[in-house]
Amino acid sequence: MITPPLPYQDECADCERLKSAEATARSIRDRTKEVDCRVLARRHLREVHDVVSVVRA
Repeated sequence: MITPPLPYQDECADCERLKSAEATARSIRDRTKEVDCRVLARRHLREVHDVVSVVRA
């Protein structure tokens, strides 16, 4: 399954940190950590940047 990229914001240190953590988890095939990173990223995007990312099943 291909996971669509999240709309991380340029110039945001937290977005960069979350994006990097997600990529690292993906590279070592740690799906649990990858999903956890994406959940935290969606929360950050919603609360800090007012960006709602839609999750489709």
